Amino acid sequence: MLARTILKVASQIPWDKVIELAPTVAERAGTLWTTIKNKKKPLSVDESSVYSSYSTELSESDILKGRLDLLAQRVDSLEEQLQASSGLLKTLAEQNTSLVQRMELHRIGLIRQSLIFAGVGAVLAGMIVYLFIR
Repeated sequence: MLARTILKVASQIPWDKVIELAPTVAERAGTLWTTIKNKKKPLSVDESSVYSSYSTELSESDILKGRLDLLAQRVDSLEEQLQASSGLLKTLAEQNTSLVQRMELHRIGLIRQSLIFAGVGAVLAGMIVYLFIR
């Protein structure tokens, strides 16, 4: 009985939509994974690489400007990762919502079937008692 119910629920899942959205989910998950995998440690400011054209020593304000530039690049990178993550989460949430709605419909149907079978069982039990009494 349980296996039949599981099969019935699985047959009612909108597999066409799940299959249709699967490449998008996989692509975004791959992009997210690649971004996280390739993420490097925070860059330290190398005075010679930031302002290599200057032959004089860098002032503290120049070093701070270089650090600020690097931080701005990191913020841009993090924003891109956040957008990729949110797109993936949105797609997964839409699929999850669809599946939950289907499961709720099947739960209600199962409750109705249980009530009908209980009613039919009660009627049959009553008929058996009636036949034995008669």
